[in-house]
Amino acid sequence: MKLSGITAMGDFWRVIREFNPEGIEREAHAPLDLWISGAPGAGKRTLAASLLGDQSGTGDQSPFQIIDVQAGAAQLPMPGEPDLLIVVVRQDQDLLEQSRQAAVLYGRMRAPMLLVFTHVDPAGTTRDLRNRAYLAFSFASHLSTIFLDARDHVEVQERLIPMLLDAIPNLRTPLARRLPAARRRVASQIISETCRVNTQFALAATLPANVPLLGGVAGSVADFFVLTKNQVMMVLRLGAIYGRDIKSTLSTAVEVVPVIGGGLVWRAAARAAVGMLPTIVSAAPKMGIAYVGTFVAGEAARYYFAEGSKPPQELLDSFSAEGSRLFHRLFHGSSPRQIEDIDQI
Repeated sequence: MKLSGITAMGDFWRVIREFNPEGIEREAHAPLDLWISGAPGAGKRTLAASLLGDQSGTGDQSPFQIIDVQAGAAQLPMPGEPDLLIVVVRQDQDLLEQSRQAAVLYGRMRAPMLLVFTHVDPAGTTRDLRNRAYLAFSFASHLSTIFLDARDHVEVQERLIPMLLDAIPNLRTPLARRLPAARRRVASQIISETCRVNTQFALAATLPANVPLLGGVAGSVADFFVLTKNQVMMVLRLGAIYGRDIKSTLSTAVEVVPVIGGGLVWRAAARAAVGMLPTIVSAAPKMGIAYVGTFVAGEAARYYFAEGSKPPQELLDSFSAEGSRLFHRLFHGSSPRQIEDIDQI
């Protein structure tokens, strides 16, 4: 198994050298124009401040443009349309008047919109008051609507950021890079998606094993290269959303491999060993190794980019346990015990 580990690490560096990060780099630096619009005193700047939180550690400017709309205005003071429009409405003021103004300004806009009601008193926000707000803004019934206290950073970030990501999912990478409070959620999405893709490929890669002898070797080689390339893409995307310069894949790999490299090596060796088993025996363990290995590598890289240090061993162990639990929940064909058995290879 030691020889397999050395070979796997050599192959890993080959994957790194052949990888082109330009697509991920362009994705991370894509233009992002988010407008927060509303009347003076509606809470626009307070909302933006709660969303941004502590921006230390990122050199990218705020993605938000604050748009003040004066009463009776017939058009917005800025031309064009944003990637996303957040309309801020004071719930404690005349809703019908605010609705008429909003209909004039935003009624023909094609950009995704979120309707945020501020100056909310939790004790006084009755169902009747909410219904009146919805009725007043019936022209915007297709929009996502939320009632919140713009001063509450925790509430704003926990409730509004998922809505932002749902509204512009194709811009989640530049959004997370420029909005630190969104990084953990986007990182979890990236890791989860890569785990699923690698698990599905691990299952598909068992098919060549039906060819005697040669099939098992070919399946293991294809398995390693594709799974590792997916993991490299995952790590680079995580680095991008945490503000890292990933134009040099090799330098990024040199930085991150000490954090996740050991896991990549022994899991690659385990995959190769399991790949020599008959398909019906090897499929479930290979899926488990692919899922858990990818999850641990992703969470370790995320921790490193966020904290600037390698996760301690007990945290790595918890990543492995959590990955095993998630795999078992998603793919009932394998038990946690089967995955634990593979972990001992």
